Amino acid sequence: MLESAIDTLSKVLDPNGPAQAATANSFTPTDFSVHFFLQLAIIMLTCRIVGKLGQKYLGQPQVVGEMIAGVILGPSLFGYFFADAQAAVFPGPTKNVLYSGAQLGVGLYMFLVGTTLQLDHFKSKAKSAISVSLAGIVVPFLIAIWLTPWLLTVPGLFTPGISQSSATLFMGACIALTAFPMLARIINERGLAKTSLGTLSLAAGAFDDAVSWCVLAVVLATFGAGPGVAVLAIGGGLLYATFIILFGRKIFAPLGRMVEREGEMSMTVLGITIAAFCLS
Repeated sequence: MLESAIDTLSKVLDPNGPAQAATANSFTPTDFSVHFFLQLAIIMLTCRIVGKLGQKYLGQPQVVGEMIAGVILGPSLFGYFFADAQAAVFPGPTKNVLYSGAQLGVGLYMFLVGTTLQLDHFKSKAKSAISVSLAGIVVPFLIAIWLTPWLLTVPGLFTPGISQSSATLFMGACIALTAFPMLARIINERGLAKTSLGTLSLAAGAFDDAVSWCVLAVVLATFGAGPGVAVLAIGGGLLYATFIILFGRKIFAPLGRMVEREGEMSMTVLGITIAAFCLS
């Protein structure tokens, strides 16, 4: 619950929203701490309430209610009707801390999802996963090719002077992108995490996201950010994945043997694992 809600809230909170009286320099470490824990409490309570209502009356997974809770707490509702109260609870200087908490939560959750991934299911469903993933990429880009010429005529939607090819790539990537942590939550909540269907969905969603983010990196490069953006995103991602696939098991095998030998995960092994996660 927490990781999805914080990530959603950190995105919907507009850093250019109502003017804040306070600045980052006027906040002490205690102020940041108090606001952070208050924000977490409000986020968790709101997510639990909205999630339960969504499950009961709409038949939706808990995570869908958490996404809605993020919108409720952001500028769309809370900030629109109670701007001063929202600015007091979520002042501008604290949003970077909240964002960091969001990244930690999402990262830890996806790390745990990875521990439930059944590699034998993945290997047996690899061809199916690639087929599903390709369909999830091709169809959005076909839709983008069809829609973009018309969307370019809408004033203010795209930057003036943007080429149709760049706009098409951007639209296709945006449509193809999957809310991967949300997909993983739904699969886990439905009890599909260790099934072949769940593994197939996660594999296809991961591949879709990887391709879409690579396309977005290319689009950013063409927009003037320079080729370094695309090289770092695509080349760096491939190098990291290759390193983990080739050497990951060998590097962490001693930790596994320590746990098997001791019959439990010691604080030393836990510390090394968390440190490796943070470096990743």
